[in-house]
Amino acid sequence: MSSPRKVSHAAGYAVIVLLLVVGTAFLLNSRIGGIQVYDVYPTASMRPTLEVGDLVIVEAVPYTNIHLGDVIVFQPPIPGGGCSSEVIVHRVVNITSEGLITQGDNRFTNPHPDEGPPQNSWPPVTPECVKGLVVVSLPFLGRISEAFPPPLNYVLVAAIVLLIFMAELYSGRKDEEAKSDGSETKTTVIDLPNRT
Repeated sequence: MSSPRKVSHAAGYAVIVLLLVVGTAFLLNSRIGGIQVYDVYPTASMRPTLEVGDLVIVEAVPYTNIHLGDVIVFQPPIPGGGCSSEVIVHRVVNITSEGLITQGDNRFTNPHPDEGPPQNSWPPVTPECVKGLVVVSLPFLGRISEAFPPPLNYVLVAAIVLLIFMAELYSGRKDEEAKSDGSETKTTVIDLPNRT
């Protein structure tokens, strides 16, 4: 077995494991191994990075591992302590001693940071209100989870992701085979008699 094929198989197994973890997180609706899945819904505040209906896979990370420019999922802090039940996906635009300052990427709908003047929507995001760091987004797959009842929606999302990966893997193998067929060009050498 060639090295590229080993890599393909390893990638395939990694995707299957990822799908199993994501599927389990969907079904149990809880953090599994620090991973949780959320719909980007119902605003367009993160366009063009995320669209309404995207699914985001979120990894729980230590608060100190969150950096400027990271996209996080959080619950807005309540003045005086605690976190609201609303879940928001926004980018970290500043880190202060009081907490994280966030803002949506769509500057038309979010011209100012969430936690500062003139909006003052809520205080800076504290560690207990951070759900995690967005590590992967799956375009528009959240719409499936809204259209079908659980657990069918989760099964369909997992099947679509698996089909997309398999199609990419199959087309990559076809390209690899085409390259290997073209690279083995035979050269014919004709030995002509020496005329003197």
